[in-house]
Amino acid sequence: PPRPARLDQGTRPPDSHTTPTASAKSLDAMGAQFAALAAHRSGRGGRTYYTAPLKALVSEKFFALVAAFGSKNVGMTTGDSAVNPDAPIICCTAEILANIALRRGGENAGADDEDAISQVVMDEFHFYADPQRGWAWQVPLLELPNTQFLLMSATLGDTTRFVEELEELAAPPGGTNARRRRAFGL
Repeated sequence: PPRPARLDQGTRPPDSHTTPTASAKSLDAMGAQFAALAAHRSGRGGRTYYTAPLKALVSEKFFALVAAFGSKNVGMTTGDSAVNPDAPIICCTAEILANIALRRGGENAGADDEDAISQVVMDEFHFYADPQRGWAWQVPLLELPNTQFLLMSATLGDTTRFVEELEELAAPPGGTNARRRRAFGL
C-alpha cells in the first residue's frame, strides 16, 4: 500500500504524489509550503519553491499562494520579470529553479540559512522524462541534496521506477501517495 507523504522530512529523497486531477495535490502542496514557511519564520528553514512547466501555471499558483499566505511571503521569478524575489515562497518555472540549482550547486546553504532552498514543490513532475525539458526537473534533484522535494503529477501512473531511481540518490526513503480515483468530481 502507498505510504503517506511526510511533510516534516528534512532531506531527500522526495515524497511523490501521483493522483488524478482534482484529488487534492494542491492542498498537499499548500500544507508543505505552510510547514516550510513556519520553519523559515522560526529560523529553522530556508525558502520554498513551487515549480511548474508553464509560466501561466506558475502565475496562477502565485496568485493562489498570495491569497493564502499574503503578498509579503510570496514571490515569482520568470525569465521576463521578478516580483518580490526575496520572499520565503517563490513561484518559478522548472528551468528557472534548475538554473538556480546549477549556480549554487552543492553550495546550497544549510537548512538553518534563510536563503537556502529548503523545499521544492515540483508540479507536473511527469516532465522529468521529457527529452527536451526533463533536465529542468532532474538538475535540482541532483544539485540540491539537502532539499526536501514534493513531486506531483496526475499522469505518471506507476511510480515504482521513479521511486527506485530517487531512493538510490539518497536516504532516508521518501513517501508515495498514489491515489487511483478522484476525491472530488470535476
